[in-house]
Amino acid sequence: MAIAIDAIHVDNGSANYTDYWIQPNFAVGIQTLGGSVLGLSSNPSARAKVELTGKVDRYAPVHIWGEVNPLAATAYSDIHMSFKGVDMTSVTPYSGRFAGYKIEKGKLSVDIGYKIDHRKLDAQHKVVIDQLELGERVESPDAIHLPLKIAIALLKDRNGVIDLDLPVTGSLDDPKFRLGPLIWKVVVGVLTRIATAPFALIGHLFGGGEQLNFIEFAPGSAELDPAQQQKLQALVKALQEKTQLQLDVPVTYAADLDRPGLAAAQLNERLLALSQGAGTGHHHGRSMPAAPAAGQAAPTGRPAAQAQQGQPSGSGSAGAAAAAPAETANALPVALTDPAQRFRLLVQQYRNDLGKDAPLPDSVKAAQEAERKKTPGTDYGPPNSDLESALLAKITVADGDLESLGKRRAQSIQDALLGGGQIDPSRVFVIGSQAQPAAAAGKVRVELSLK
Repeated sequence: MAIAIDAIHVDNGSANYTDYWIQPNFAVGIQTLGGSVLGLSSNPSARAKVELTGKVDRYAPVHIWGEVNPLAATAYSDIHMSFKGVDMTSVTPYSGRFAGYKIEKGKLSVDIGYKIDHRKLDAQHKVVIDQLELGERVESPDAIHLPLKIAIALLKDRNGVIDLDLPVTGSLDDPKFRLGPLIWKVVVGVLTRIATAPFALIGHLFGGGEQLNFIEFAPGSAELDPAQQQKLQALVKALQEKTQLQLDVPVTYAADLDRPGLAAAQLNERLLALSQGAGTGHHHGRSMPAAPAAGQAAPTGRPAAQAQQGQPSGSGSAGAAAAAPAETANALPVALTDPAQRFRLLVQQYRNDLGKDAPLPDSVKAAQEAERKKTPGTDYGPPNSDLESALLAKITVADGDLESLGKRRAQSIQDALLGGGQIDPSRVFVIGSQAQPAAAAGKVRVELSLK
């Protein structure tokens, strides 16, 4: 039967919705509903104009508008709804079932657009959640198992607001089409991406790459190179914006890499003290550097990571080397960087440690003979390497020195994050010791974590 209704006016009406499928039931009501629906018709090409306003649960304003043909609704609908400031405690039945938490606090504002054209749905959901706080845990077999509190903290801006766009598309002819599960699938997808790779999101938003959770150090060093400093600056920006995030920094060391590094630091310390005491080489009045710059060879041709730093104390203990503050590689004194000067210091240290009658390696004897003959272009690389190998074999690095190095690394990261004063120190935690057996490209990785 053909039907046409010119106008419907609503004054102080109400609309109530209850979902009996979910337990406990979800219910919401619109009060003081008013407005009009103009031009209703069963003609499939007709477009009725909808304009309604009201209050959700008595206080939150709601606006419904658009074009619809409810008498031939599957042919065409273009309807919009906007409501502002709805208390989120009312959606606890859904959050408990699907998220595993009650909602303690929060205001929900939503702008929804549903367009159906020839049974094809294009739905847009702009969701703004203000000051969301999860409540107590709810046991539910349908709940996703994700660190939701971290995901929520990442979604919030510095004002505690979450702003999401959730598009949904589908066909009404699909027998499995259900709008609610589709929306939830989109939400779960967003939360999963964030909760399982939070540092990737931070790197995307604030720079620094996807692996911001890994801060790398040269073996035996607690010095941050420029690339790691850049990562930490990106984390500072993220912590400024995401004010509910907290960061754990573990005390980390790798015994197989750090023992040689700390031993090399102690050897450099001894050589520096020897150069100063003997009057050979210039005293710069500063502590030993951790290592040459990345990719730069150590003075003896050993890997750069092994020319580490110690505090010149003359004590000769690995503990003193481990306690030294890190500096840049260009602070190495000439006595340690010049191959000839270093050679003479190594020979002297070799005599001190192994005894004056200890046989010298053949490469060392050859270099001494070349010096006596003043042979030009003497190659000090092999003798220096042989002397270092013999001296390093006599140096013991205690477990306590490794622990001290791990603490200095954590302190370096903490200083980089908190030194500018933008972040509350209570949000960055140094946590217990973590021996790191694996390394990446000869570096020791400190793995940060969010909570």
